[in-house]
Amino acid sequence: MIKQVKNMLEVYGNDAKRYDYFMRVLASFAEIYNYDYSMSSLMENGKIFDEKNEVIRKNGILPRIRGYFSNHLNEQETNTKLFYNEVVLDEFQHQEYGYLTIGKFSESTMADMISLAVRLLESCGIRDVEVTLSEQDSLKEKLESYLDALDITYSYKDIHVYQTDRVSFEITKKVNNEEVLLISGGSYSSFTKKLSGLETQIFGFHGLLDVLVSITKESLRVDEKILDVVVTYESDEELFHALYLMQELRLNGFKTECIKRCEKSYIKKYYNTKYVLSVKEEGMKRNEFVLTDLYTNEKEKVKEMDLIQHLDMNF
Repeated sequence: MIKQVKNMLEVYGNDAKRYDYFMRVLASFAEIYNYDYSMSSLMENGKIFDEKNEVIRKNGILPRIRGYFSNHLNEQETNTKLFYNEVVLDEFQHQEYGYLTIGKFSESTMADMISLAVRLLESCGIRDVEVTLSEQDSLKEKLESYLDALDITYSYKDIHVYQTDRVSFEITKKVNNEEVLLISGGSYSSFTKKLSGLETQIFGFHGLLDVLVSITKESLRVDEKILDVVVTYESDEELFHALYLMQELRLNGFKTECIKRCEKSYIKKYYNTKYVLSVKEEGMKRNEFVLTDLYTNEKEKVKEMDLIQHLDMNF
């Protein structure tokens, strides 16, 4: 028996569809806000964690800091804006996303990133969130004016500062009378210098896809997978032609699958499709195939040269 490893992230089914949806939302916001996608290796130089050997990556932010210097991005005149979305490891395995501005940041940069975090959550269907800023922040006056200009409602409280300095912020939401942490962030500048000896200014935030998926299970509708056409065959000769037709359909934007000929009841049960295209040897000689509409049970013969146009018209 295959056993799931404790605390490991395994995502499939409707949850996988939700992860995929949120990943596309995250990437679209990165593009809109001009953040470059960043990848990192699984292993890290242990010295950055004051360890002797290579270690499994512990946090999604640290590899970006290392990559910033190793790729000489610190020699650029402009800020480096990075987005990541990857599995990170601690005692649990999580899918973490984050947005970082590395170089120089001001109160306006901070306000813009806090606004990005709020708008991102709104786009995921998560509203009525609470933005709280650390009472330790020494840049309150200008930061407040920029947040007001961006129509961000906020409050102050004593936030436990972990891996951040000078300013911290959190975005939370009440779910079933419990406060759920959605996003946390702030300045990672002194934290970076402490761990690596490398000095730069960094402001950013991160969150977990696990949390987004969990709190939107009831509100986010996940569509069932729908195919346009299932191509069926029986003999090896039919299979060769069925594969060719399936490729032509896919290259023209149709979602399709190729299976051995079976009862319509089986196809309806296991393949959510509108059409079934039957490839048979007698029809192949005339370049003609039977197209069955599973919604209406209507059958019609379609010439191969007319197939794409016929489907375009009916979709």
